[in-house]
Amino acid sequence: MSDVELILELTKLCREDEEKPLFDQKFNPTDPIAIEIVMHEADFAVEAYMDKWTKLYRHRFQQPEVYDRFVLEYQMRVRQNLKRMIAAAQRYIQDEIEEGDDDGGV
Repeated sequence: MSDVELILELTKLCREDEEKPLFDQKFNPTDPIAIEIVMHEADFAVEAYMDKWTKLYRHRFQQPEVYDRFVLEYQMRVRQNLKRMIAAAQRYIQDEIEEGDDDGGV
């Protein structure tokens, strides 16, 4: 099986996996330190999750670094999703602040 076929198979398995990790964290989306901590926690969650696939798949790749790039891409996608959620939360907070100012607030 080629590396491309293995990536496609692995992608499908990850999408259909009912035991994939859920990232349920509460943090302040306006605190840069909290955001950085959450990003690192997400990286660790992906690494821990991918350990099970590493044992089953990495050795099957003709070029194991292809598998490693797959894991890195997975982490980057998780980070992108988190960044989108953080940006949405920040916009919501900003809108609430601006709405409060428009109501004759302090």
